[in-house]
Amino acid sequence: MKTRDDNLKAGRRRLARVAAACLIPVFLAGFSLYAQDLMMTAWNAVAEYRSPYLFELEPQDEMGRAATEGVMLIIVDGLRLDNSKKLETFNRARAAGADLSAVVGQPSLSDPAAAVIPSGTWQEIHGVTTNWYEGELRVDHLFDAARRSGKTTAVIAGKGWVDLYGGDMDRMYEFDDSDPAYDEQVYRQALAVITGEEPLPDLLVVHFGGLDHASHAYGGVSPQAMATAEVIDGYIADLLDAWDLSRRTAILTSDHGHIDSGGHGGWEEEVLNVPLVFVGQAVDPGPKEAARQVDIAPTICALLGMSMPSHTVGTVLDEVITLPPSDLARALITLGLARYEFSRSYVATVAEPVPSRFPDAMEAVLAAANQVEEGSRLVDEAWVSLVAGDPGKAVETAGQGIELMDKAREDVKRARLEAERGARLPLALVLALVPLLPLVYLGRNRWFAYTVGGAVLYFAVFNLLFFVVHGFQWSLSVFNEEHMIPQFITSRMLETALTMIVIGTFVGLLAGLRRRYDGPELAEAAATFCYLVVYGIGLQLILFYHQYGVSFGWFIPDLLRGFKFYVDLMQAIPAGFASIVAVPAALLGAKLGTVLTRSRSAVPPA
Repeated sequence: MKTRDDNLKAGRRRLARVAAACLIPVFLAGFSLYAQDLMMTAWNAVAEYRSPYLFELEPQDEMGRAATEGVMLIIVDGLRLDNSKKLETFNRARAAGADLSAVVGQPSLSDPAAAVIPSGTWQEIHGVTTNWYEGELRVDHLFDAARRSGKTTAVIAGKGWVDLYGGDMDRMYEFDDSDPAYDEQVYRQALAVITGEEPLPDLLVVHFGGLDHASHAYGGVSPQAMATAEVIDGYIADLLDAWDLSRRTAILTSDHGHIDSGGHGGWEEEVLNVPLVFVGQAVDPGPKEAARQVDIAPTICALLGMSMPSHTVGTVLDEVITLPPSDLARALITLGLARYEFSRSYVATVAEPVPSRFPDAMEAVLAAANQVEEGSRLVDEAWVSLVAGDPGKAVETAGQGIELMDKAREDVKRARLEAERGARLPLALVLALVPLLPLVYLGRNRWFAYTVGGAVLYFAVFNLLFFVVHGFQWSLSVFNEEHMIPQFITSRMLETALTMIVIGTFVGLLAGLRRRYDGPELAEAAATFCYLVVYGIGLQLILFYHQYGVSFGWFIPDLLRGFKFYVDLMQAIPAGFASIVAVPAALLGAKLGTVLTRSRSAVPPA
């Protein structure tokens, strides 16, 4: 009787193990289908980001006077800060002018940066996050501000600039930036504008793009890239000589850098730090502290005595340019008035969905709104000081008001992020803890230690391939060209699937080498190995979900963590499907181990 009961229990146990070995891969395959949809949702949330900050703001009239007869802004696409220090013209301009660097925003791509520089606002605000953005820029910018102020503008650049700014410039000279002769064409046109019979524009923007192409093709520090940079540097020398820096001002900068292998778009220091050199009229020479890319536009407006772009979050680099105190005060007051209109709308937009059940967040929202009003009061006080004949105090007070409004925006963003994280925490905990329940049963499998070891080995192998063999980072910069994105995704998926199948086979081989194993038990163990891999990937996805969610309608997340989230999804998608193959692969591995063991046993001793 006891033997019969034992046989029934053993039969039920075997049946349960067969069921687990079959059902776990099916469940994991279903998760893979969900991960595929999740990846598209998260990718489109950034690639097709729709900024909620495209406010219709009332422009502020200019108050100051021009400190220079014109500004020429030269942008060398893709020039790294370190490479710029090897260029003769750049170094000559540094010696004669103000030498600093600028931090660019993310994604650190060409079109998003082409939107940042003239608008003075970040990608999260202006909404351009890719090089395939369609339509014109939908925030206020330098060319609109110049037209309001009666200033003339000319741009010599490629199609990206035309697409973003359309007919907002007085003169637009478009060239094909994929043409090898693009830089020479731009140079000759710029020289013709400067030396021609037509009146010089108040603002001339010149874009050189050949270095970006050379860096993508050969690498950011390649001899080919440096040779291209030196040619452009020679063109710039002629333009500076013709521009008459005794009466006018020139600004030399870049939109982004490149990593050594040629990519950009990510967070690397050589990508995010670019040269920024001011030289000529109204420039205070010498080394300066680092600025931000968004500071370029308001500083140009201050130099030209123009209205400020309404959406700018930058500041006037008053340590770089030399304005009479009254004109500097007027520039900062103009900026402060624009900042108030933008910050008030920003705080209201960000604060509106904050759940009332989070009192700390609501308190921070109210404090931020009060900070914006206090900042506005300080700007008004600065105007009173200016009228009273104290421009120095006006400069100080306006600066304090702008800083207070900037802090208010940071505070309300942080408060909403923390409130949303609090709202997502219960679901994140459920998603993280519930999958542990099956392990209470699966952990009794005598091969469970092997499955845990196999899961650890999977993550070790995947990361070894990713970081060491391929030399990747969690960064958009791994894509040297946009067409490489599908290939990158496909390769990571194949590596995931093959690694899981190979390790599953290896676990089975170890079981076979031990001679005695039960097929259903081993199949269950192989399925458990796959379950642990997917669970480990899922924990990382859940952590990102808790921090940022998966659909970013009002902000752009930390793109280092964001890229890791995409890489985790690239593993999650094939991992479930690979489990369907990994289970029989483990059984085949066990058969092979058994054959090898018998072969060794059959060999007679010497």
